Amino acid sequence: MGTICDREQICAFRMPRRVLFFALVIWVIWNMGAVNGADLSQPEYGVIFEQDVAIPVRDGTVLRADVYRPDAAEGERFPVLMSLSPYQKALDRILPHEAPFTHVERPEPDWWTARGYVLVFVDTRGTGTSPGQSDLLSMQEARDYYDAIEWSAVQPWSNGKTGLVGVSYYAITQWNVASLQPPSLTTIMPWEGWSDTYRDSVFHGGVFNQGFYGRWWLDVRGKQLLEHTRADNSAALSEDLMYNFMAHHMDSDWWDSVKSRAQFDKITVPLYSSGNWGGWNHHLRGNIEGFVRSASEHKKLQLHIGGHTDAFYSDEGKDDLLRWYDYWLKGIDTGIMDEPPIKLCVRTGVDECEWRFENEWPLARTEYVRYYLTDDSAGAVSDAIHDMRLSPTPPAREGSLSYAAGPEAYRRGLAGLPTATFVTEPLTEPVEVTGHINLVMWVSSETDDMDVFAYLRKMSPDGAVQTATRGVLQVSHRKLEPELSTPHRPYHTHDEEQKLTPGEIVPIEVEIWATSMVFGVGDRIRLDVNAHDGQHYFAAYNLLDNTIYTGGERASYVLLPLVPAR
Repeated sequence: MGTICDREQICAFRMPRRVLFFALVIWVIWNMGAVNGADLSQPEYGVIFEQDVAIPVRDGTVLRADVYRPDAAEGERFPVLMSLSPYQKALDRILPHEAPFTHVERPEPDWWTARGYVLVFVDTRGTGTSPGQSDLLSMQEARDYYDAIEWSAVQPWSNGKTGLVGVSYYAITQWNVASLQPPSLTTIMPWEGWSDTYRDSVFHGGVFNQGFYGRWWLDVRGKQLLEHTRADNSAALSEDLMYNFMAHHMDSDWWDSVKSRAQFDKITVPLYSSGNWGGWNHHLRGNIEGFVRSASEHKKLQLHIGGHTDAFYSDEGKDDLLRWYDYWLKGIDTGIMDEPPIKLCVRTGVDECEWRFENEWPLARTEYVRYYLTDDSAGAVSDAIHDMRLSPTPPAREGSLSYAAGPEAYRRGLAGLPTATFVTEPLTEPVEVTGHINLVMWVSSETDDMDVFAYLRKMSPDGAVQTATRGVLQVSHRKLEPELSTPHRPYHTHDEEQKLTPGEIVPIEVEIWATSMVFGVGDRIRLDVNAHDGQHYFAAYNLLDNTIYTGGERASYVLLPLVPAR
């Protein structure tokens, strides 16, 4: 990865003076941060470990936490970094930060206690050594988290300030409890964590996320019931989570009052939302939505690449974490608040990017351009059922493309084979796509419903393909929320099913999750529209044929956010 100063120094030779001056200002700010790095908390303490510390909560239940605190003089007080999950804090002491143990997503105690932070790792109710009945991702869990935060603030080793920390589950619960506004909560830093459990994770576009939850729920239960750390109250994890999810397949108050998700208008603490461009299976949408919609006066958005926990444990990631926590929990001027609020790693490939600061999201200079789906053969993707052109101009005639949505489509999804592919001509100049994407299509089915899995992909001159992002929609969930929808990003209500009459042609808008990708000279922009992915729930209505319409009054198109060079 490059740095912003590297990029600006390289580009300075071709920039006009006014732009060069701006670049130099950014370079100075960036390097001020590096200079201020000398003022960041330095390692100077040993660690004191306390196991299964009791944390009483409001209904009389006692949660259990492992506490790691600096070995300091009596009376010295430190800020608290807290995490809560069902992943068993005891296992975190022995498991590595790598697959298949990807739930080990908390900070490393020795690194943080040495720099003057207390770490409190809490087993959520009914898991690990915490008694009670489990209720994961719930309001009950958020209230317990609230009480644990307030407990930590009055301990003799606490300076009264608590920040929340961690990846994935540890990030999701940050959004949830911040919505309750605990008085002692000072800041949150949700790292790769969704904020809307319904839309971001359980039901993508209304389609049940069976592949992930089938694996994840069995793994959570396995860690509780099959490991040597299993607790005496193993029956506590008897919640039928999959039944509860599927019984509430439409969005409703249940997702707010029984389960829990971010209430953005109530999140007012300073926040730093860190997302992963590759996190379109779960987390990316929630990290961006949480940043944009939260009421916090002080907030930042950082978007990176790599494996699920790579950035969190990297030197650069820990530097961002420490600069943020030092500023808000210790009052150290680390320079992080002098930088623009958006820090993007703009990708040239799924594993390559360069950092760049921006002032807003979506980027104000974005040019939204329609690329039309056509029924003209492209001759570029031999394994697609339909291999068609993606054109910057509307098709001259009306057309349609039909394809089977039954078991064969499911098998193709498992194998990663495309259904209908639309590709541009090779590009003659680089194109940056950064932002939200809307796929507007006219479709029909021979049954009463259909699923759409849409992928934006980068196709190199040698035919190699990289997936930039994806969107999913069950067509009966096409109803839009007008106050939250924009031309470039539809927002679906998911509060009623609008079933199809077989053969009925309807317009739909598919939210393709935000991305950043630079397409180079010779590359093609590729859109794949598939009947299934082989991972989400495969419904009985996927038995006959679906059709996409192109041209004329039913001109289907994808609206891409093109970002000109600054």
